[in-house]
Amino acid sequence: MNISDLNAQGLVYNACNQAAATVTLINTSTATGFILSNPWGSGKKLVLWNVEFNYSAVPAAAAIVFIATSIAPSPTAHAGVTALNVYGADGSGASGRSIARAYNASTTPNLPVYTRSLGYSPTTPATTGGLTVSALLEGSLILVPGTYMQISYITTAPVGIAAAIWAEVPA
Repeated sequence: MNISDLNAQGLVYNACNQAAATVTLINTSTATGFILSNPWGSGKKLVLWNVEFNYSAVPAAAAIVFIATSIAPSPTAHAGVTALNVYGADGSGASGRSIARAYNASTTPNLPVYTRSLGYSPTTPATTGGLTVSALLEGSLILVPGTYMQISYITTAPVGIAAAIWAEVPA
């Protein structure tokens, strides 16, 4: 799958927090931070290309940041949402074409599971590396209708900005 060709066709989208948000653990359905949902019955797959998290401050203690995904498709919609704008990656601006929903707060229909580690947060970034963790997924993670992904963690709750880029293709 060539992301450039899909983007030229207007099928690639992105969403990003517009302010720093605290990420929640996976053992709650009240999620904050960054959640990307493919609504039940959308008829599309969200083919994730890139997901990243950028700390807004040096964390007080170490944490591992993850992509977590829903355990199974569900017809139940997300509730109590604080929506984020979804934009066309082709520069067309806020997109009414995308079927995806992005949130910085949501009550999810089921609990997620850790799917992929994004990285480890150092507490001394000047000596151990930066405060950006990311995964260039290149389509290796797909959200089918009725599923979602969120940024999650182990140990210390991170605060920062998260973003995702994905293509929407027929299911």
